[in-house]
Amino acid sequence: MSTADTDATATAQSTTAAAGAPDQEQSKVPSNATSPEQASTASAQVNFLAAATAALLQTPATAANNDCAPNLAQTRAAIDEVDEHIAALLAQRQALVKYAAALKLGEGEGVVSAVREQSLLHHGAALEQKYHLPSALMQDLQRRILRQSYKEVGNLLSGEQNPDPTMVDAAGAAKRGNTAAAAGYATMEVVLVGGRGGMGRFIQRYLESASYNVSIVEPEDYKVDDKGAPVTALAASRAAQRLAHADWCIIAVPIDVTTQVINTVAPLLRPSCILSDITSIKERPLEAMLKAHCGPVLGLHPMFGPDTFSLVKQVVVAVPGRDFSRCEFICEQFKRFGAHVVLCTASEHDEAMRVIQALRHFTTIAYGNFLRTLVPQKAAPAAPAATAAAATATATATATAAANTPEQGTVVAAAQGEARATGNAFLERLLELSSPIYHLELMMVGRLFAQDPHLYCDIISASQVNLDLIQRYVTCAQQCLNLLLKQDKGEFISEFNETTAFFGPHARDFLQESSAILALVQDTYPVKD
Repeated sequence: MSTADTDATATAQSTTAAAGAPDQEQSKVPSNATSPEQASTASAQVNFLAAATAALLQTPATAANNDCAPNLAQTRAAIDEVDEHIAALLAQRQALVKYAAALKLGEGEGVVSAVREQSLLHHGAALEQKYHLPSALMQDLQRRILRQSYKEVGNLLSGEQNPDPTMVDAAGAAKRGNTAAAAGYATMEVVLVGGRGGMGRFIQRYLESASYNVSIVEPEDYKVDDKGAPVTALAASRAAQRLAHADWCIIAVPIDVTTQVINTVAPLLRPSCILSDITSIKERPLEAMLKAHCGPVLGLHPMFGPDTFSLVKQVVVAVPGRDFSRCEFICEQFKRFGAHVVLCTASEHDEAMRVIQALRHFTTIAYGNFLRTLVPQKAAPAAPAATAAAATATATATATAAANTPEQGTVVAAAQGEARATGNAFLERLLELSSPIYHLELMMVGRLFAQDPHLYCDIISASQVNLDLIQRYVTCAQQCLNLLLKQDKGEFISEFNETTAFFGPHARDFLQESSAILALVQDTYPVKD
């Protein structure tokens, strides 16, 4: 066996040991995990390919004088073969990652380890130097692999993906990462009020995967008992029966009805029950929960939408209300799922959200609406001045009559379809002419318009303070425009420099970070002829 083969075998054996699989437990390793023998074989293949590649890499002059030198087609075939081996190694690595994740959960560790991630990236930097790779190439690959790993573990935790039975066994049991037991709960009964919404379903999947018993309460549950028979008394309803057994009640309803629902639900809870909400404002809901419920209160705000593929590295804001020591396991649970939990007061949260959400959503919506106005709308032919009033009256009468005809839907649909086609052509042209940064900005605008308008209206108009802030923004924008209209270049640059000083070192950091993101975005674009 060559020295390289011996080193590869030793490395593979140490990797297996580090994953937490002792010798007597080897039978429990998933069938698609990497064994030392497989790793050694893979290493030998890579060494062979490296030698073959070295032979191919002749100088142009040497290749030109060598009848046996590979042509372009042969070289491309060799590249494809290398890619084949890279894919096989990636598959083996992912199998080990899944197994390690199950082991970590079984041992009470979280999904994400900042120390481990940094260690991997440092190792990647060392490999770049060892194999004379371009700077950050290996680290970029590792980050992409990590993202996929986090996604797959997120699917496992959220119940989106059935785990390999050997992984569940390795984790110790079905309780993958439950923190309620450490808080003294043999079983944890959770009631999600509004659990059929997007965020409610998202949270339900995660909690159920960690062996929380989750039940749902929807509006119809206040009108029937547990057998579906109509009731007139709230105390006899299915909702009341479920809420009476809750250890943790989560309010997951639209902002405009949150206080009303809290006031309905709270009297049905036990004093020991933890009461939470997940709305995007915190002062009013927290005040309502503290007033209506005498037990523990914890406000929550998941800073992401239900389309998120994993909780890993997502932010969850936690606002303590009462008896936080009895609620800490909830924060630990989200950390165990991989989220970054931020503690703050209700006022701190709402002040920040006015900028992060209300103002930002307003500017995005205004920009999207403005883009729509740039597309020419087809106008009806102008009528002669003498008959304009009569034409208007006739058109109004015709439209009123048409509103009651079967053809109305077809006419409206056709008009909407034509407007949509025109808008699509306009946007396609913008994208074709866009740099990566504007492409990304346009994507973020379009992303918002693919979601629920009621939600964004509620977030923006949640308080008069939000609207006052937006008015200040509009005034600031007008002042900036006035400088340009007056061609006051000196004052414009002065304002610009003051804002640069306001950002301080963050300006340079943001430039570097955004450049890295834009490079990744550019990589996703297909090559066009």
